[in-house]
Amino acid sequence: MASTKASPARTRQTTAARKRAAATPVNGTDDALDFEPLRIAADDDVEEERVPLFYIGDDEYTIPKHIPPGVALQFMREAREHGRELAAAPLLIRVLGEDAYTALEESRSLDEDQMEWIISKVLDLALGRKQGGKAK
Repeated sequence: MASTKASPARTRQTTAARKRAAATPVNGTDDALDFEPLRIAADDDVEEERVPLFYIGDDEYTIPKHIPPGVALQFMREAREHGRELAAAPLLIRVLGEDAYTALEESRSLDEDQMEWIISKVLDLALGRKQGGKAK
């Protein structure tokens, strides 16, 4: 009857082979990486173009023409941690700016449909959605 127990020599050999395989780097020590690191401009080097989103009376309130992807990442983190509804306020403040957000808060003329339109538009732009829900 054959033993189901591996011999000690075979076990040591298998263990040593596994250790050697694990210790060998995937790319080798002399090989260069097959990519170049990205260079992202410093925030000071990026000029932000803004476009009007809404008016309260004659006062114009603007948003960035191109919302940085980091805004979407912040929203997704907030939505994961606190839920989508609570994540909307920090997103609006970051995109609209504190003054515009405060103006909306304090406006007695803002109606529900207008507020929903502003929130929806900011969400769509920040998350890269175009008309009809298609991504950029």
